[in-house]
Amino acid sequence: MSITRDLFAARSDDFEQVLELDYSGPPLPLVGADISMQVRLYAGQVGTPLAEIPAVEFLDALSSGSASWRTLSVYPRIPKETLEAFPTGLNLPEVGEADRYAYEIKIQYVDGKRDSVWTGAFILEPGVNKL
Repeated sequence: MSITRDLFAARSDDFEQVLELDYSGPPLPLVGADISMQVRLYAGQVGTPLAEIPAVEFLDALSSGSASWRTLSVYPRIPKETLEAFPTGLNLPEVGEADRYAYEIKIQYVDGKRDSVWTGAFILEPGVNKL
């Protein structure tokens, strides 16, 4: 059930994004489940991630105007201090270009099963506004 979607952030701001997944059928078994996010140098990198959110806030509800469709909304947040600490230049961008990393958002169900829900590139721009 994984969706490939690139995410974009700037070193100069907190990363805050709402991701939504519409699905039909019964609700996902999310009581007691955790949704987590990791950002790594590249997909499959072992060791400590660059950023990790072990418990991303989420909401699962009926889609408005539908009795059979639901929307899973997740609200990942990475503070700008964490983004500023990401290594730069590893994928040899030109000066001022974005750095590219990989991310994954997973659901860990109470029964131990896992679903990878979103994966893709995490594009980190240098940012312009340095307030």
